[in-house]
Amino acid sequence: MLLSLIKYFCGYVEVSLWGYAPERFLNLCSSHNILIWDLSQHGDACFFKISVRGFKSLKPLLRKTGTHVRIQKRNGMPFFFYRYRKRKILFASIFLCMAILFALSRFIWKININGNDSVTDDSIMQFLEEKNSSYGAHISAIDCTKLEEELRSCFRSIIWTSVKREGTTLTIDVQENLSASTGGNAAAPKEFKDQEKKGYDLRALHSGTIESIYVRKGTPCVQKGDKVKKGDTLVSGALPIYDDSDTLIDYQYCTADADIKLKTKYAYKDSFAAEHEVKTYSGQVENRYGISFGDSYFQAPWKKVPFYQYTRMDSRIQLRLADSFYLPFYFVKREYEECAMERQTYSFSEAKAHAKENLLEFLEKLTQKGVLILEKNVMIKKEKNKYTVSGKIVVIENTFRYAPNANKLPEAGHEGNAVDESE
Repeated sequence: MLLSLIKYFCGYVEVSLWGYAPERFLNLCSSHNILIWDLSQHGDACFFKISVRGFKSLKPLLRKTGTHVRIQKRNGMPFFFYRYRKRKILFASIFLCMAILFALSRFIWKININGNDSVTDDSIMQFLEEKNSSYGAHISAIDCTKLEEELRSCFRSIIWTSVKREGTTLTIDVQENLSASTGGNAAAPKEFKDQEKKGYDLRALHSGTIESIYVRKGTPCVQKGDKVKKGDTLVSGALPIYDDSDTLIDYQYCTADADIKLKTKYAYKDSFAAEHEVKTYSGQVENRYGISFGDSYFQAPWKKVPFYQYTRMDSRIQLRLADSFYLPFYFVKREYEECAMERQTYSFSEAKAHAKENLLEFLEKLTQKGVLILEKNVMIKKEKNKYTVSGKIVVIENTFRYAPNANKLPEAGHEGNAVDESE
C-alpha cells in the first residue's frame, strides 16, 4: 500500500516496447538499476510500467539495443496537476479542505466511556465539560494523567481510570468499586488537597432511621436505630486523640467514608391533565437525507414535508476518516411519519393505568440509584380537569452529603474510628 502511494505521488508511465533485442534491453535495465514492474508480453510487444525518472534514462539503452518504446498512459500526481494546471479554483478547494481537516484534527470530536455502571455517562460528560475536556476541546488542553486523578477524586465509586487520546477520539475506561456502586450517591469534595487540614463530615440528606452503619474512616456519630434529621452529622471527619490518661488533647482530621443505610420516606406527587392527545399513524413514511454540523442541518435538495401532521425521527452516523479520526459532521437520515392528532379524555381506569406507568418509572430511577423500595402508598383522585396522584414511598438508601468538619464531635459521638452494625 505504501509503495503504491509513493509511486502515485512520484508519477509513472505505462509503455509498450518492441524492436530487435527486447531481452537485452531488459537485462540492461536490471544492470543499471532501473526499476520496471507489471511486465507482460502480447505478440511481439512488451508492456510494463516505469517511473518518470527511469523513463528519462532509457534513451541510451534503446539506442544500444535497437528497441523502441511508446507511452500508453500517464499516471500519478505530477500528471494530474499538469492536466488541470489551469483550474485554479479546484486546487484552491483541495488545499482549503486539507487546511480544514488539519484544523479539525486538533480538537476532540468523539468521546467513548467504558466500564461505568452507577456513574452515568451524563455525569462523566458534565465533569468533562467542567474541566474543558469535552466535545470541541483542544487536544493540547487535555492532560490525560490529571483527568484520571480528578475522576477518581470526584466520584467515590470509581477506583481505577484510564484516559487516552487517539486522533480526535478521547477514550475513558473506568472500574467501579462494586460495594460502593450500590451505595450512596454523594460526590467526594473537590478540595482533597486540604483534607488533612479541614476534614469532611458525612451529613444526612433526608430525615429517617439508621438501619445499619459501617464506617471505614472517621468517627461515627450515630448507631443503628437512631432517628436523624436532614443535615445531622452521621460520621465526623475529626478523629479524637487521647493521651495515656484518656484525656482528649487534639483532633486529627480526615475525609469521612462510610456505608450508611437510612430508612426514610419520599413524598410522591404527580398530576396530569384529564384530556390528552392521541396520535394515529397512517403508515405513510417519507425519508430525507442530509448533513448536520453542531446544531445546523443541511439537506440537499430541500423539499417540503408532504404531511400536514407528522412525527420525526433522526438517525445519525458520525463521519470519520480512520478508526480514531472522527469529524464533527454527521450523516443524517430523517424519517417523517404521517399522523393525526386526536384529543381524548382519560377514563378513571385509563388514568389509573397511566399513573401506574409514571410511578413505575419513578421507582425504576430510584432502583438504579441503589435505593431499596419497602412500601408504596399512593392515591389517585380527579380534580376538575386533571388527575392528581400523591402518597408516601418508604425506602432504604445509602445517601449522604459531604460537608466541612464542624471542628468538634457531637456529644452523642462514640469512641473509635470504625463500627460495623450492618449485620
